[in-house]
Amino acid sequence: MINEVISRITIGTEKRRSQFQKGFKSFSKLHGLKGWEGWFSPYDDEIYKKVLKNIKKEDVVLDIGAGDLRLSLQIAMRVKMVYAIEVNPKVLGSALKIIGFDLPRNLVAICANAMDISFPKEITIAVLLMRHCQHFMDYVIKLRSTNCKNLITNIRWKTGVESINLTVNGENFSQFKNGWYACKCGAIGFFSYDNNIIEQNFPIHEVENCPHCGI
Repeated sequence: MINEVISRITIGTEKRRSQFQKGFKSFSKLHGLKGWEGWFSPYDDEIYKKVLKNIKKEDVVLDIGAGDLRLSLQIAMRVKMVYAIEVNPKVLGSALKIIGFDLPRNLVAICANAMDISFPKEITIAVLLMRHCQHFMDYVIKLRSTNCKNLITNIRWKTGVESINLTVNGENFSQFKNGWYACKCGAIGFFSYDNNIIEQNFPIHEVENCPHCGI
């Protein structure tokens, strides 16, 4: 049943690309969306499969920037509860019209700017697939105020997905010496005091308070 609904949603993808419609620029400005941040562009099934591998049946999931709910519907089939937040009323409204009475009971769809509302305290995992997101650190701060333990996202490395443990503090950047780093603010990079060091020989360090924080 849900797979059939998802197929119907997929057919209308191009019609929901409201970033090309009249009024979208004003809408983006109203919500503080910068560049391509507010553009609707669903990901392929391989990305969604990687997300689904990171969730368990007892999880309560928050899907930030849920778009047309095609991923939220798949998550709902596997977990206790899903809260799906989407700022664009045209994208979400169109999807809900297609889903109709097939909307799962454990899927709560919310049309709002995720920066403006409180996140449910009971969430255990958050999903944030939004390569052009400009508010990564703000989301991390909000998620850490809940019971959320992990954030599944593609923001920092842009390709694939990673699961970030929100319950553990990263290494303070002031103590960081050599290697690749990924910060809770969303910045990534390679840093070394030795210019002769070869980048690929180092693992990725989870850090906080990097030079990009607060910029």
